[in-house]
Amino acid sequence: MNWVRTIVGVLVLWSSTAWGAMLTWQPNHEPDLAGYRIYQCSQQPCTRASGHASLLATLGKTTSFNIGTPAVTHYYFVAAYDFSNKESGNSNIVTFPPPPHMAPVTLTVVGHPATGPWGVKATTTDHRDVMATVRLDGAVHHVEHTAPYGFPDNNATTATTGLFGIGWHTVEFDFYVEGTTTEIGRGCVTVHEMTS
Repeated sequence: MNWVRTIVGVLVLWSSTAWGAMLTWQPNHEPDLAGYRIYQCSQQPCTRASGHASLLATLGKTTSFNIGTPAVTHYYFVAAYDFSNKESGNSNIVTFPPPPHMAPVTLTVVGHPATGPWGVKATTTDHRDVMATVRLDGAVHHVEHTAPYGFPDNNATTATTGLFGIGWHTVEFDFYVEGTTTEIGRGCVTVHEMTS
């Protein structure tokens, strides 16, 4: 299994009073795919390496999993695994239940990850004085205190670009009221870098 490429591309959370919350993802098409593993964390950063992740379920080739309706906030990600038990990288992270009163966050990939340097620009509709914690692949990359918000940085007008290693990368922006732990918005995007 070319496990660097087997990461699940999109992880979507939906809710229904009848079924609870359902994690769904795009299928992996590697010929030696054995199935998927769902991981859960009770705090950030949420990665296998962080020590916060616990295995919630091991599945076959299904592309959805009902997590019920947790009463406290949990973070979830998915990894594909092959018949040799090798795992892919992590998918993007979703939160359930979503924090209340979240402002919409828009993420835009800048540059061209398939052919060269790339970055991510983030905006929020919350007009208060806010700051953003920016994570790359689950680890804090930096904190920004003024707009525009960008990864790997910004140049006062837009996000700068760079290369971060061939494979899938997840960039997450968590917005807070400046100087507090009051979260007001969150967004993440998964990008496939294909050049070195």
